[in-house]
Order: sequence, then C-alpha cells, then structure tokens
Amino acid sequence: KVYKQHQATTNGLQSEQQTMKLLASTASLLATTALSSSTTDAAKAPHPLHPKFRSQLKCPYAENWLTKGAEAAANELGIDISSTHQQQQNNNRKLLGSDLPIAGSCTYNNSWTGDKSCMNFHGESWTLDAMVERCSSEQDGVASQGVGCEDTSDDVSGWCVKDVSTAATSMMSAPEMKEEASLMMVSAMASCDNNKMACEAFVQGTFVAIGSCASAAGGGGSSASDQADMTMEGNKCIIAPGAIGAAHQAGFSEGYSTSCPNTPAQDSPYMWPLKWAANFQTKNMGFGSDDIKFESRGRTFYALDKNWKRSDTTYQLGTLRTIGQMFSLAGDSDTNGFGQNVFNNTDGMSTMIHKGGIMYFVDWKEDAAPVVGERDVSKIEGCSKINMAVVGNIRADWYMDRRGDDTDVQYLGDQHVFYPDPDEGPIPMLAKQWRKKDFASQYFTMSMLGNPPNKVEEMADAPAEDNMHWPMILNIPGEGFGDDMLQVYTNHELLTDEDDDLFMLVENYIDSGGVCPENNMYDEVAVGPPVQEVHIPSNLEVEEASWMTNEYTFSPVWQVPMRPVVTDMGAVASVSAAMSKPTTEVSDRVTVESCYDEATKSVDMSFHFHDIDPTANGRLPWMAIGYRSSEVCAMTPPSGGVTPIVLITHLEGEGEVPRAHSTSLLPTAKTLSSDAFASMYMLARDLGETDDHSDVSVIAPQVSNAAVSITRSSLTTDDTVTLNFKRVVGEKPEQLNLMYAIGMSAELGIHTTRKCFVIDAFPTCSSPDAEVSDGHDHSHDVAIKATLDSSSTTVAMMSTFATLAFSCMIGVAVWF
Repeated sequence: KVYKQHQATTNGLQSEQQTMKLLASTASLLATTALSSSTTDAAKAPHPLHPKFRSQLKCPYAENWLTKGAEAAANELGIDISSTHQQQQNNNRKLLGSDLPIAGSCTYNNSWTGDKSCMNFHGESWTLDAMVERCSSEQDGVASQGVGCEDTSDDVSGWCVKDVSTAATSMMSAPEMKEEASLMMVSAMASCDNNKMACEAFVQGTFVAIGSCASAAGGGGSSASDQADMTMEGNKCIIAPGAIGAAHQAGFSEGYSTSCPNTPAQDSPYMWPLKWAANFQTKNMGFGSDDIKFESRGRTFYALDKNWKRSDTTYQLGTLRTIGQMFSLAGDSDTNGFGQNVFNNTDGMSTMIHKGGIMYFVDWKEDAAPVVGERDVSKIEGCSKINMAVVGNIRADWYMDRRGDDTDVQYLGDQHVFYPDPDEGPIPMLAKQWRKKDFASQYFTMSMLGNPPNKVEEMADAPAEDNMHWPMILNIPGEGFGDDMLQVYTNHELLTDEDDDLFMLVENYIDSGGVCPENNMYDEVAVGPPVQEVHIPSNLEVEEASWMTNEYTFSPVWQVPMRPVVTDMGAVASVSAAMSKPTTEVSDRVTVESCYDEATKSVDMSFHFHDIDPTANGRLPWMAIGYRSSEVCAMTPPSGGVTPIVLITHLEGEGEVPRAHSTSLLPTAKTLSSDAFASMYMLARDLGETDDHSDVSVIAPQVSNAAVSITRSSLTTDDTVTLNFKRVVGEKPEQLNLMYAIGMSAELGIHTTRKCFVIDAFPTCSSPDAEVSDGHDHSHDVAIKATLDSSSTTVAMMSTFATLAFSCMIGVAVWF
C-alpha cells in the first residue's frame, strides 16, 4: 500500500486543515504490474486523514483498511468480483477490446520501476489538450495524437480498459465517450491471473487478455461470482471482496436490502434499518483499564439502500491513540506526539460522507455555525475526497452472518443492560446480542433493542419507529493498533427518500461553484504499510474457551444449519486419546494433524489445505507453512533475519504432483521483489532431502489420477492438498508457532489468504498396528480448535504491498 502526505494548501483550506491522504493511484499506474527489484527502508507512513476526521472511522474494519490494510490487502485479491462488476460497468463492451477508436496514447515512466509504460486513449471525445493534461499527470508523460501503444512484446498480458466517460452537460449536448486502456505486463510476480485481478478489482476496469494470457484464458469470459445468487436486480446486495465483505457492501453496489436473496439474515427483523439516523457517543478505553482516553459525539445518517452514509462529528476530546500515530503503550502525554493525537474540539463540526466507493471530507467555515444535518453549502470552507475502490458502506446484517473472509459470528441471546437514555439517564433495557470476529482474532459486540415499545401491545396503527429493533450499543476492538471503543446510539429516527438531500451536500456544493478534489500527487511516497512495532493488546481478544460459532439471524427464510451436539464428553476424551494424530482446525482453509514420535524425537504432522483449485494454466497455487521464531505474528523475526518455510509448488516442469521444498522467507519478499523470489527459489531444497525432515509426501487428487498408496484422512476431499512429514525437534515441544499462506498463482506472488496459528497438541503417536478398544465409535475425527495467537493481529504479518499503487485502502500482499 502506498501512502503520501499532501503538502499543498488547496482550494482555500487553511494550512492546519491540510489532509494527509493515501496516494490515489491513477488507472494506468494501477494497471502496471511490474515491480521494482530492489527496495529501501521506507519512512513511517503518515495517517491518510487530517486528525479532525479520524474519529469518523468507527465502523468495523474501516480504520484498519484505510491505514494498515491488513485483510484488504490479503484476502480480497483472491475473490473474483469481476462477473457482477463487469455486468454493471461494461454491459455493452466487447470481450476482445474497446468499442471506441484510438484517439492517441501516452508513454510515461512507471514511478515504481523506472520502465516505460503506455496507455491508449479511446473515443472521439478525447481532444489533444485533454490527452496532454491526462498524460502530464504521469511521470515524464508524452502524449501522441492518433498513435496507439505498441503491444508486440512477449511479456504483454493484456489491456486494462477503464471507462472515464462524462455525462452530458446540458440537454443539447452529448455525453463524452472516453476510455483509457493501460498496457499490462507479465512478470515473475504478476501472472495473467494477477493482472486480471488487479484490473478488475482495483481499477474497476475490463481486462482484455492478449498473447499467452489470451491462450491461458481459453477464450472465455469471466465466470459467475460466488455471490451472484445473492444479488438483487439493480446490482444491489453486492458485498465487498474478502474480509471487507464481512462488514461492508462493495463500493460499486447500488445499495442494500432487508431482503437480499439467499443470505442468512434475509428479512430478519433484527438487522439494521436501511434509512435511519441516530446520535452517537463513542468512548475509547485503554487495555487493562476502564479509563476513558478519548470521546467523540455527533449524529450519523444512513441510506444503506443507496450505499450512502453521512456522519457529523460535533465533539472530540482526549487522546486518540491509533495507527498512524505510532502507538505507544506509554503514550499518554498531553501533546500531539508519539502514538497519539490530542483533541479539544468541543464546539465545531466536521462532516464525512461515504457514497459508494468515494468518501468525502467537508470542512466548515469557523464563523458559519453549521448545525447537525446542515445543508447550506455556503457555509462550507472546503472539501476533499478519497477513492475507496471496492469498499462501500456497512451492510445492514454485518454482525449476524459469517459471510466474508477470516470472520466468524456468535449469537449470544438476550440480556438486560443499563442503557444511557438521553432524557432519563441509565435505564434497564433488553438487548439481543451478537459477537462478530474479525481478521485480527478480536470481536465486535452488537446489542440490538430487544423490546420495541409496541412489542406487547402490537397496535396496528403504531408508528414504524415503535416496532424497530434499533442498534443500541456497539463494542469495537482496537484490532492491535489502538484502544477499544464503546459506542452508544440514541435519539433514533427513520429517514425517507425526502431526506436524501442530506447526502447530496458535496454535489450541491460543486453545483454552486465549489470543488472537491481527489489527491493524486506522487511526492513523498512511502512504500509498504505501517510496521506494527508493538502489538497493542485488546480487551476484546477472542478466547478459545468462550467462543463457538453460532450463526443465527431470526430470518423467516433462511434455514439454520445443523450443529453437532456433544452429549458424552467422556466419549470425546476417549476418542481423542485414542487418535494417532489429533486434529487442529486452524481455519476453513487449513486443518492440521499432529503428534510426537518418541522413537525419532520428531513431530509427525499433516497439513490439509482445503478448497484448492487449479489456476487458469492447470497448475495449483503455491502453499506454504512458516515456522515463526516467537509468538509475534510477523513475516520475519522482528529482530531481523529470515523465516524458515515449507513451500509447496506446482510449477511447469515439476511434474504431475506438487512438490514440497525447504527454503527461507526473505524480508524483501514483502515488496514483491523479483530478486527475493529468485533467491527463495535458489535456496529451495527438496524437503525430503533435508536433515530434519523425513516421510515427506504431497497428495493432490485435483491434478493426479494415479492411485495413492497412502491412506487418505477423512479430513480430505477432492479439492484438498495434503502435506505429510516428520520433523526432528528433540524433546516434545509445548507448542509450535506457525503461519500459513495460500497463493493466487503457481508462481510466488500474491496470496489469497493467510494466518498465524499455534499447534500445542502433541500426544505420543500411536504405532501403526496399535489397537484401541474402548467401546466407542472412532469413525469420526475429533477436532481440537486451534489456539489463537494472542499476538496474531494480521497487520504485522501483512507488510507486503508494492505491486501496484492502490487507491486508498487497498493493497496487494504477498506472503504475510
């Protein structure tokens, strides 16, 4: 991910109102997939927002994606959102190129690689002045009229075509039909699949494969999205890719519905209303203490049916400690210093508006006295915006289901709470509660109103508000980079379409002559996400002893999945003790079997990688297991050095079945350095030939029709890749600190999922001919839930962004 600090004073904004923002990548730079082969120590990345706006980012996950980009950089890259998005953006586009003629082109130096890049301008609406202006935004850009880019290189993968048309300016004028087509290249780090994903997910364009990539694609178009049957007519109900989708709509979704088809919470009375407003009060508490560090207040307006939100913040007081300030556990000073920002804004107002994939930040004139819900654009001092790409607003059922990557949900049931009524003070009210786990193994708790005023009387003529299960209290974890938050909603009201003008503030401001620019300058760039120097513990870490999956939504449509009921814990204990290798459920993608072999002083382990499908060229993606040197969830040791890994590859020339290698994960791999990948390949040795590994095998039924002599575990299916080996460790270990990643292609590069985990189940391995007879049925495997690393915040593991300069919250991640 790429960060920058906007240094210039723009559009009359006072210097203290300058907004630190992420580098908003242009389509051509996003489409360029070649990388720099060397890297330097990047400066600490500034927070992308001016401090006055930071408390606006209270919705689950938003602060993290905007700054550290953990799961946004790791998981959404493996999700194919192209089908639905392409239907919306490019219904009339031919699969094999633009419908519009080439008006000219722009050659420029890629700011990352120093190599020449090129984009075509399609459409008769492109004037020479417009092409020169667009091209001048690129480094050393040179525009040419009537001449297109050369695409004869053997390394060309295709074109990323983006529609940049503008609407008609009057009833008498025609719309401007314009497109930009950026040339994309294949490299050691950027396969055909990588290029396609980058174009479709981040540029929001159409990838037109040519050359070898066209052959690999087999001439077909994009496949249907996994969530296609959950999308309503009009492109509604589309959730964001990867872990973002655990809470958010896609940036290109036209909105949400209370009846999104085939979703777990369809028509549930306990989901958030679509159009509503409420006052909010948020208080931040440090770990191990209930002392309030920071407080903010204001009012939030939602039109989730249109993918809109507005938040007016009127009060900010205290020390906001979060990412971007280089958090320090001891950072409690009264100055805007290390690890914090100090606020004393108790009489002004700031406004954030999030519409689709764009977030706007509005500054108000100091003497204009704006009020909450202000619509008078003459009071606006200035405006700025950032491109959120695929990240839209919260979805109304985010806390009730398990959709999205690296997440889980637990319906808790009812309990009475003291609710801070603004008129009567704390009053007892019934809350219906859910817990939602995030990618950092921390959890949110959502408390919804259990007893609406009309619940008992059920009066037919009661106002709609009296039947609403309003959001009451939301507990938000710090997610490893800041303090936990408790947010209370009061003074609720339902909104209607007549209130839409609340969300049209920026459009009305622009119509009156104002401007709201997007920062896309390239000065003072720092490559990579913020480094998590210290893991900040949360009071809301998932505890193994208290967590169980319980996806229950009160939907009258959705069928609750059956859950196994254990009635004889003694039988479970007996079965577990009798098993040769007990099972650890690390995630829905990886399961591990483990035991300790006394005779060889080795751990006997089987790693099952689930849902592994061949890529476009028929090869399986790379998979890896890493040995962490400590409990810190980091790509490489914080003190320096490399991380030993077992790398499974299925490259051309390696044969029919994937092979397991021993190699080292280099720190420079986080920059997607071609030198780093080349070194990792050169260091690789066949795992079975190393001194400390034996009995190595890789089983991949997806790509092999040969009979397998090794008995397959009941944990495996036809899309499971299993790695078996013994590793000499000496005395029985108390635990092994491990991590895994699953790639997107056969070549080392972007991964689609990853996780830190701990294995602590090492009973003595049973001999092959051992017989167990205790009267119990041992036909089923017994799963022991994985021990979650208390330090497993995903961000420290995720410092791996550099293939592209991504817009605001999205980055490409390689191995951790």
